[in-house]
Amino acid sequence: MSYYASLLGITPKHLNRIAQTVVQKTATDVITERVVLEAKRMLMYLDESLVEIAFRLGYEEYSYFVRVFRKSSGMTPTQFMRKYKV
Repeated sequence: MSYYASLLGITPKHLNRIAQTVVQKTATDVITERVVLEAKRMLMYLDESLVEIAFRLGYEEYSYFVRVFRKSSGMTPTQFMRKYKV
């Protein structure tokens, strides 16, 4: 979140206050939701490994990516691909 706050020229605390006011979620929650949405798109349309997708999204540890994805979507990336990929 600090990265995005610095891009906007504001403090992380101020970014959090704005997010809470506008969407009633923390800035971290908004960022996580967006990253997981992008992960889902990548899983559906790219022929890259799960590790490569996690790395492209900024996760250095694949296991952490899986935990975040599962917490947000209720399934692992592998389960998501099995369910939705044609």
